[in-house]
Amino acid sequence: MNRSHLLNRADLPTEARDAVAGFEKHYDTYFGHLVHFSAPTLAALHRSGPLPDTVRVASTHHPAIADAMATIAEIANLPAPRPADRTRYLRALLDIYAHLPVQAAQRAAEPGTAVIAPEREGRILADHLGITDQHRRWTPQAKRIPLADGLVVGVDEWLPSRAERVVIVDGVVASGVTLMAMMQLALRPGATVDVFTCHSTHQGALALARHAEHLGLHLTLHVGHISGVLNHKYYAVSPDDDAHLVLGDVGDTIAPVATVPPQGTRP
Repeated sequence: MNRSHLLNRADLPTEARDAVAGFEKHYDTYFGHLVHFSAPTLAALHRSGPLPDTVRVASTHHPAIADAMATIAEIANLPAPRPADRTRYLRALLDIYAHLPVQAAQRAAEPGTAVIAPEREGRILADHLGITDQHRRWTPQAKRIPLADGLVVGVDEWLPSRAERVVIVDGVVASGVTLMAMMQLALRPGATVDVFTCHSTHQGALALARHAEHLGLHLTLHVGHISGVLNHKYYAVSPDDDAHLVLGDVGDTIAPVATVPPQGTRP
């Protein structure tokens, strides 16, 4: 399998540098690290296969999670969600977290555990879950940038020292590239990582497990529900309708109604 690798900004073609700069301007940040996933790498990571035992799907035992996902998909496809819709969306995400057999806050409180909660959905959910200890928490901007050959993930420059035990809190996994990039940057081989997320595509869950194995990490993925497929833009869509999102940009949807203030951005 081809592997992801770090890019040197100075070596990028002008078009690629401009694309990165455009994302930085939009999010008012600077990407200190650029991780490239080529199209062949993504194809290998997303190839079909059975989910390993390290992927634990809560909806198998809690049918109410599928109802919450139906609410999320309904609101994700509204042309103009109202504040009440956004609140229902956030409530559905938190309901899914509540049904996970292992609770993220309990795992994050274990001694020696660092937390990664990417902006914005991961940080917002971590805040609502009470995971707010800024000395053990990293809330990076991690944005995927489409390039001609696959995807580049830009991660801002504030990185913790490489950790041996990490909890990652996020909203959803589509392609999985942002979480894979952060695992590559923040964890050392042999580290233990627990990823908590409300939803994943089958392909995204497989990619996380395969990438973690390549990095020599001990990964457990705690996911509420698995559904949907990746389209050509690596978004999660209905397998029967490419125009129907399983869920949209979670951060954009919940940020206007997330009233818990940020608690810091660097461990």
